[in-house]
Amino acid sequence: MPDDAAYELDAPDRGWNYEPSRAALFQQITSPAYTTDADGWLTYYNEAAADLWGYRPELGKTRWCGSWRIFTTEGAHLPLDQCPMAVALKEGRAVRGVQAVLERPDGTLIPFMPHPTPLRDASGAIVAGSNVLLPLTSPAGSSALDLASEGWAEVPLPDLPEGLELDDLTGCLQSTLAAQADVEFGFQIDCERLEAWSGPEAEKERIIRQLESKRQRHHTLLNGRFDQLQQRAKRLMEEAQKSSGARMIIDPRDTLH
Repeated sequence: MPDDAAYELDAPDRGWNYEPSRAALFQQITSPAYTTDADGWLTYYNEAAADLWGYRPELGKTRWCGSWRIFTTEGAHLPLDQCPMAVALKEGRAVRGVQAVLERPDGTLIPFMPHPTPLRDASGAIVAGSNVLLPLTSPAGSSALDLASEGWAEVPLPDLPEGLELDDLTGCLQSTLAAQADVEFGFQIDCERLEAWSGPEAEKERIIRQLESKRQRHHTLLNGRFDQLQQRAKRLMEEAQKSSGARMIIDPRDTLH
């Protein structure tokens, strides 16, 4: 058994259960993995986890998971305090068989399967949590997930169906304008998350660049949809005017009857 000083260098964090075998095991894991304390604050993560998340979260200041955001496979936003790791620590049980979709700061969406597990001391008290994240190429029920749906803004919006009336297009235009406003609101929320950042300034700047890239992509996508809707509405108005004008023309032969 190595002494405490030697073990501190090997363990993900000193608050663990002082079991060198677990520390050595984590060092050998090549899949994305991280640990937390009993309250869910990150204490360690490997390079694979940082690569998966798309940034390097601050230890001791990031809670439950390093993912920027998490969604269910149906596309619903999942608050981090309800994520699988949070459930595992709050309910004191390992969570298995769950799939989700994480979002990086740049907006990239990655389906994954988490394996959160509470870690206990000799008395049975939870002292930490560990999680291994397995990226998925195609999540179960991907037909329901449908990454091309409007709930996932990282992919092109679906084509507009033919036969839309002017009122329908007006509603779509208003929805697109609202979505553009949501992009700006989301960007501000993301930036506010970084106000308490105390890590390396270079990492903060890199995250901001990712957020700005996502913001620009979303605006480009929505601006394209807005232009498409405007053109469709203009064509309908022109057709309506022509139709109305045609009805105003009186055939001279009608006056002979």
